[in-house]
Amino acid sequence: PGGRHWSAMLNVEEFVCPELQLAPCHIKEAVRTLLHTIVVVRSIGGQRPVEPSPVSSEVLDLTYMRTDESEVEEELELRVQQFAELFEKDLANAGRAQLVCSFYTTKSRKQSIWNMLVGGDERIVFEQWRLPVIVQPMRRYPNPADNLKEEANVQTATSQQVQQALHFVIGKANAKVDHLPPPPQAQATYKFDVHFASMDGRSLGGLASSCGSATGSGPPPA
Repeated sequence: PGGRHWSAMLNVEEFVCPELQLAPCHIKEAVRTLLHTIVVVRSIGGQRPVEPSPVSSEVLDLTYMRTDESEVEEELELRVQQFAELFEKDLANAGRAQLVCSFYTTKSRKQSIWNMLVGGDERIVFEQWRLPVIVQPMRRYPNPADNLKEEANVQTATSQQVQQALHFVIGKANAKVDHLPPPPQAQATYKFDVHFASMDGRSLGGLASSCGSATGSGPPPA
């Protein structure tokens, strides 16, 4: 093993968002709105208060909050793109996958030869969000007018699904705060890692990432 090592995830507060049934064209935007919201509600540290800006979705009929930290925003956009590619490249299991966002802190390990090999810091995950997604292709009709009507109906249904998931995220984030460690000092957002998994928790590809520290060696074991 190399790089940072994942700790056993004991006493992790886990939130599983309502399952989203999405047309392929809506995956990116739906996941984008939720992932940005999750990070914003856990941006409570730093030298200045984070000032998230309300954004009207270009695809769905809803408004959501985006972080004003450019590095974090770029990281989130990259993960959204990669998650959508899981479905485009048919790497998801039968059109089903989860995006998993884990917030963590780090602590220094005791000096030892083994710890020099695996890295000096241990990650301690304290909160994890799971966004389960199932692809549901739109029906197609011979008549273009019927196709337009179908697209409008699916867009309305998707907007409602995502809006309900946003309420879930905000409600849970506000209700569950006792487990949070002291806010970070160097940046507004807690350190977080994003990876992708099948519905039964198996990792899908090597697309783990971290923000707020060096890139990790991979997702935590399921």
